[in-house]
Amino acid sequence: MADDGMLLNFALGDSVITQEAKYKGGTWRDRLSAKKRSQHQPRDGEGEGKGKGPHQPKNPNQTQLGTRPAKRQRTTDSNEGRSGEGGNRSRPQQQGPRRHPGQFASSLFTSNPESTHVEEPKSEEPIEDAKPTNAPLLDGLDTFTNLGLSPNLAAHLLTKLELKAPTAIQKASVSQLLKEESDAFIQAETGSGKTLAYLLPLVQRIMALSKATKEDGVHRDSGLFAIILAPTRELCKQISVVLENVLRCANWIVCGTVIGGEKKKSEKARLRKGLNILVATPGRLADHLENTEALNVSNVRWLVLDEGDRLMDLGFEEELQGIVKKLDARQRPSRVPGVPTRRTTVLCSATLKMNVQRLGEISLKDAIHIKADATDEDGKTDGKKDDEDSFRVPAQLKQSYAVVPSKLRLVSLTAFLKRTFIRKGSVMKAIVFVSCADSADFLFEVFSREFGKRKGKKNRDRNDSDDEEEESDEAKILSEREKMSPHGTIAPATAFSNSLNSQIRTATLKSFSRSDDPSVMVCTDVAARGLDLPNVELVIEYDPAFSADDHTHRIGRTARLGRDGRACIFLQPGCEENYVEILKRGYRDGGKALTRTDATEILKRGFGVSVDSSSKNWEEKTTDWQMDVERWALDNPKYLEMARRGFQSHIRAYATHIAAERSMFDIKELHLGHLAKSFALRDRPGKINVPGLRTSKEETKKDFKASRSGAAGQKRKAGAADDNPVASNTDDAARRMRQKMRENMAGASEFNLA
Repeated sequence: MADDGMLLNFALGDSVITQEAKYKGGTWRDRLSAKKRSQHQPRDGEGEGKGKGPHQPKNPNQTQLGTRPAKRQRTTDSNEGRSGEGGNRSRPQQQGPRRHPGQFASSLFTSNPESTHVEEPKSEEPIEDAKPTNAPLLDGLDTFTNLGLSPNLAAHLLTKLELKAPTAIQKASVSQLLKEESDAFIQAETGSGKTLAYLLPLVQRIMALSKATKEDGVHRDSGLFAIILAPTRELCKQISVVLENVLRCANWIVCGTVIGGEKKKSEKARLRKGLNILVATPGRLADHLENTEALNVSNVRWLVLDEGDRLMDLGFEEELQGIVKKLDARQRPSRVPGVPTRRTTVLCSATLKMNVQRLGEISLKDAIHIKADATDEDGKTDGKKDDEDSFRVPAQLKQSYAVVPSKLRLVSLTAFLKRTFIRKGSVMKAIVFVSCADSADFLFEVFSREFGKRKGKKNRDRNDSDDEEEESDEAKILSEREKMSPHGTIAPATAFSNSLNSQIRTATLKSFSRSDDPSVMVCTDVAARGLDLPNVELVIEYDPAFSADDHTHRIGRTARLGRDGRACIFLQPGCEENYVEILKRGYRDGGKALTRTDATEILKRGFGVSVDSSSKNWEEKTTDWQMDVERWALDNPKYLEMARRGFQSHIRAYATHIAAERSMFDIKELHLGHLAKSFALRDRPGKINVPGLRTSKEETKKDFKASRSGAAGQKRKAGAADDNPVASNTDDAARRMRQKMRENMAGASEFNLA
């Protein structure tokens, strides 16, 4: 009985007196938010049928914890969740799908940014297939004989090389270069046959020298008449192969190459034997001009600079100036009859940039501008001049762009390739372009990890007939998808980057070119210029190019010589979507044929049944694939380090876009935590020293604490050193050594751009 006469006799049930849940881990804001959320949740039995029950995640990958989702969660029935990198402490988890003990939630589909670009409504009128603009002219009026080539050379092109008619740029350049001996600038879109456009007039003129010579004609001892410069080793070798095929009708003319990465001793021996046409890279040619006495350039009357814009981009301006000066200084009257008195220089480029104009000022004199006739390209002309356009793509190339958040980049690329190769024969070969060599190496390991193991097992058991029969029986049971890739990923992958040595790069390109099976090549921009790789039907720009011109050359690996081709570029939501306006510039119709897709459609097609399916199994399959890659990287220190290097190199490469396009690729807009998922990392690596990259508050606090502790440590060492001068000298020497090591290692950590 209370003092005021009231009787306290209330019955308090278990639903009122409950043990207060304890929330551990995370920040105090997360713990407070979780506590408030649990207090406002309805109890068991409340709100059923009224839509007031606990909020369920939209898919099994989402978590509703704190103000933002945790990168990984540990289940309450397991104590094994500490195997992940960094060992994050668990946070309170709401109701959701049950997971296996020790399994982390990938959270792929949470907190992804939305697209900010409003897609223009497409016209309902069907778009007619465009006529190829870089195809051979097959109207019957234009033949190689009509262009002025000798009947022998024209017949060789028709019968041996199976070239029935020239392309538009070949028609314009061959007739012009055979008619006049003036310098020329050849401009044409990628895949239009620029190599033969300058090779055919060159071979025709040297063949004419043989007829003018009364004795035994032109042979390897007659001297060097022509030099062809190209920016990369691969392009030099490709030009040399095409030249050798053309010269089969005139086998007395000898050609050869001098390129970086080869043995100089063998090159010097080749030069001593004698060459008539030399294909070289600028650096190696400049070296031989300086140090090789056997290289006689007094008879050189033709100089070709292929891919002029790339020559300047790679920093060969100084070498090119030196080469031109040495050729001018060493030129002498030739003993071979019919050799011109002046040298003809031909500059080839798909774009007319400022550096190409500067190269023209260095090498050209009173040059003529050769372009394909618009009426030959598409059969019509609109009367508009497009000389000022930065680039144009082949009309038959079907290009699209995909808006993909950072976290979904890796799974979206996988789904895109899975869908591409699911139907055998639909696409034979695909090229995936990335920004740096470390990313190429990482993707190659990801896409080939299970395929390589299966193939290796098959090779080891090849001698065992019983095992072969068992494997063949199992192969018959597998579906077509499993046959193509045992892991269910994509077709066999190949890596090609500037980090490989010359022999491996040559073997890789040869293997990819000659392969009759569906295959993928992951490469950097080292394969973006001039390479003619057969049966490439798809180009994926996983990382956007550093400039619009590089983008043009990348997609130019497909839709060559009138063939069909597709290209797709991955863009992140936000400022990167403004890059679409640059993509539209390359189209003659203003970009009406440019199509758009998003990550959801790609993942549904790659991991699900169809886009219209209401089933959510594609989300579970996507998450399972992502978590499998993360476990694979976590269990292998080698691949984990490869993923970290790829992540860091990608960030550094992202900061190197040209100034005019840097606003579309703002490094401050990158979410590093989300981007780490695309490299199979559950946590982003440590501090990355990139100019312009915003430092997080946690890193700032760590740096501040480290500086304070470092200052206190120095004071303690200074106090101890007062009593021990030997220790003081040792500490000073060690400190100077560490400083020198930091200075020397600063440049070594930069990424390797190809």
